[in-house]
Amino acid sequence: MSSRLAAGRRNASRKATPSYWHGWSPDGKTLAFCGERNNEFDVYSIPVEGGEETRLTTAPGLDDGPEYSPDGKYIYFNSVRSGLMQIWRMKPDGSDRSR
Repeated sequence: MSSRLAAGRRNASRKATPSYWHGWSPDGKTLAFCGERNNEFDVYSIPVEGGEETRLTTAPGLDDGPEYSPDGKYIYFNSVRSGLMQIWRMKPDGSDRSR
């Protein structure tokens, strides 16, 4: 297992609640993952080298499956925020969410 993979797995799952991941940033420095916190599933990011996770989505319901665009300008994710499961996108800092 590469140290990059081991670092991402260790950091993304350190919370006492479930976390699973989907997307590495194209530069390999950030991991986007889905985490369950307080019975809500949201998209988070965390630096691969360690540090605090950042919550990127806050809508009630399920947000999961984050994947970076090849150029790293967006994260695409699944969400039920509109009442149906649909694909959304946002900037890597969680801003500018749209369908």
